[in-house]
Amino acid sequence: MRLQIIFFTSPTCSWCPYLEGVLRNIIADKELLTLEVIDVTENTEKAAEYHVVAVPTIVLPNNQRIIGSVDEAFLRRQMDQFLISGS
Repeated sequence: MRLQIIFFTSPTCSWCPYLEGVLRNIIADKELLTLEVIDVTENTEKAAEYHVVAVPTIVLPNNQRIIGSVDEAFLRRQMDQFLISGS
């Protein structure tokens, strides 16, 4: 079973391209994870459904949220912790 990470982004967000690249690097190493990238300007319904009020926002399958730009080491620890806990 693959688990989906949702990444909310915007074309005006200066941190979003960096964070998307970091997420893609991490997910490439994790067979159980997939990434869905959602542009909040194009998909306002999905952003509202997830109550996204700021970008970048990462939503893990257990609904844990990471808001704002973080470094790769922090994200790897969060993903590892999530996978170890079994969601």
